Amino acid sequence: MSELLPYTSKPSSHGATPALLLVGLGILIIMSLDSLYGGPTSAPIIGICVLFILALKYPPTAVGLCLFPLIVFVAYRLWFSGGVNTNSTIDLGRFWIRTLTFFGAGLLAIATSGYRVRLDGVRMQLVKILEAVPLPLLVSDASGTILAVSLSTLDASGLSKENLLGFKLPDVVGTHLLEEAEENWYQHWISSPENRIFEVDLQFGKLRSRARVGRIGSGRHAIMIVIFI
Repeated sequence: MSELLPYTSKPSSHGATPALLLVGLGILIIMSLDSLYGGPTSAPIIGICVLFILALKYPPTAVGLCLFPLIVFVAYRLWFSGGVNTNSTIDLGRFWIRTLTFFGAGLLAIATSGYRVRLDGVRMQLVKILEAVPLPLLVSDASGTILAVSLSTLDASGLSKENLLGFKLPDVVGTHLLEEAEENWYQHWISSPENRIFEVDLQFGKLRSRARVGRIGSGRHAIMIVIFI
């Protein structure tokens, strides 16, 4: 079995500080829109948009940390922009319903972030398993960024891992004698059905060989596998 190269990626900047900066930007947008148009505050709508942008990019802890200042600000804007009458049961009820609805959206954003993180973890576990295949093999994410290679890949191609990991597949893999992919094998893979495997002749460094190309999963969590045979 080929020796495995550890998966290496650039340190993620998706921490609490940039997340809080995004929250600050959202608050500035709310204040600008409220002052520009007047009337009902845009805080709940913009706030929910910010939360779900956070859920797509940041871990659950960062989303939860950002939820607190957001809900305080949204509640503040709902109270003062709406001119809530403390003697009116209807006004108070409307305020609490809107505030709690926003809080519920925040909890949903945290859950969404947690689910995404778990999917990413499963994906990387699968990548590590695929690295163990004793054949020249490349694994990329849905964007075509190379995530993993085995030592036999480097031996066969004459390339180093610095020339592979983090680079795009179309930039390092050439194409010859395309059969099913008329012009662009990578675009053919993107448009092919999930779990479909096709064969194509590829040029990879000094290695020119027939390869099997397939995909596991769909959307942004898909993994592309190229095995030279």
